Amino acid sequence: MRIQYYPIIAASFVISSFSSADDVKGWRNGGNGLFPEANPALDWKDGSKVKWETPISSRSNASPIVVDGKLFLTAEPATLICADAESGKILWEKGNEYSDLLDLTPEERAKADEAKAKAAEAAKKAEPLERDLYRAERQLRRKKGDKALEGKVAELKKQIAAIVGESGSGPASEQKPKAHDTNGYSSYTPVSDGKHVFACFGIGVVVGYDFDGKRIWHKRLENPDHSWGGASSPTLVDGKLIVRFKDYHALDPATGEELWKTPSEGVVFNAPANFELEGKSFLITSRGELIRADDGEKLWSAGYVNKSKEWSFMNTPSVIGKRVYFAHGSEGDQGDAYCLEIPSTIEAMDKDGLKEIWHTQVAKNRYYSSPLVVDGVVHLISRDYDMQALDAATGKLHYEQKVKGLTGTAYPSLTLAGEVIVVGAEDGRVAFVKPGKVFEEIARTEVKPFRSSAIFADGVGYLRTQESLMAIKAD
Repeated sequence: MRIQYYPIIAASFVISSFSSADDVKGWRNGGNGLFPEANPALDWKDGSKVKWETPISSRSNASPIVVDGKLFLTAEPATLICADAESGKILWEKGNEYSDLLDLTPEERAKADEAKAKAAEAAKKAEPLERDLYRAERQLRRKKGDKALEGKVAELKKQIAAIVGESGSGPASEQKPKAHDTNGYSSYTPVSDGKHVFACFGIGVVVGYDFDGKRIWHKRLENPDHSWGGASSPTLVDGKLIVRFKDYHALDPATGEELWKTPSEGVVFNAPANFELEGKSFLITSRGELIRADDGEKLWSAGYVNKSKEWSFMNTPSVIGKRVYFAHGSEGDQGDAYCLEIPSTIEAMDKDGLKEIWHTQVAKNRYYSSPLVVDGVVHLISRDYDMQALDAATGKLHYEQKVKGLTGTAYPSLTLAGEVIVVGAEDGRVAFVKPGKVFEEIARTEVKPFRSSAIFADGVGYLRTQESLMAIKAD
């Protein structure tokens, strides 16, 4: 089967920072999750297919990126890591907690490091309890009103709070905003301009580094707008670094200076998409907000809302040609997929915004995974592994199929690798599905548990598990 793609005509995805076939410089390889040149192995358990695996000291949900033979990834709570793509060797690690960014005397630094070590020790001690709490809360969602489960959840929260309290309140542990145990603070995939790497962390911090690990600037903006934390990966658009914790900010990549700030209509958990029209760049958020990249002016909004679950906007829209594809919802409450069309001129867009082409009700659930559009078919997967395929032109449902045997939550986004869709599961299982109008699973494999999305570059697949970074050879 040969995969076809829509040509990019009047509107085009801004890919100037994603031009090398051997580099993946940001979230979902420019936003759409397409790696058409990949030829992934379908058995990742086979030791001969694993090029290398490097243990990472702390977990993260963010994907790695690869630029100029170097991998950049994050770790809890605010660490940026650089590894050699050929060998997996860690080249450098840089902490970006509040105390790391301060000019301190040797005595103050020693106290800060001591507090940081205590916080890290407490976090490690609390990890098994947090896993138990996560499982108990999932069970409670299915068995609402179960007194035994309610008691278990309350007791686990009490034990975790006690452990965290033991770590004290030094510079490394104070002031952190709340975050969900599953999400943490490092779920933001880094981005690179080819010479520098930029990273965000859910403590409200943005940093810029050169490839040798020298911090060129840092900035503290604002805390995420939800107690679960955030995951809005930074993007480079129109020569600006676009970041989001609560509002949308454009920073100068060279200095970190804020160029503009635009309020968001509500909670959003991932990065906006972007497109170019008549030489100008625009952002489109998962809530349907249209923002001009030049000055941050909000031009229009589709007004996507979920009145009962206003936090249900979890992913990045996909821009293919002149069309933008969205999916959002919450379990038992709402499930919607939309297609909007970008006008052929800025004048028309200023007047009427984007035109809705279709709206299809899909499985009522959360959609952590961003839409994947391949060969005229929009592929979606809900948090509970309901995979759906819709006609990209009309929104007609081709199929809805449960991907059986996958447990945990479908946090990873669907990714096209060559001629297969990679369906990742939190439990470490991976299903390989053919893109198209008919569901067909062709293989399955398993690694350590993970929540990030795989990337593919120069004949190698890279995956950030909760414990390690893996390089997987091509078939």
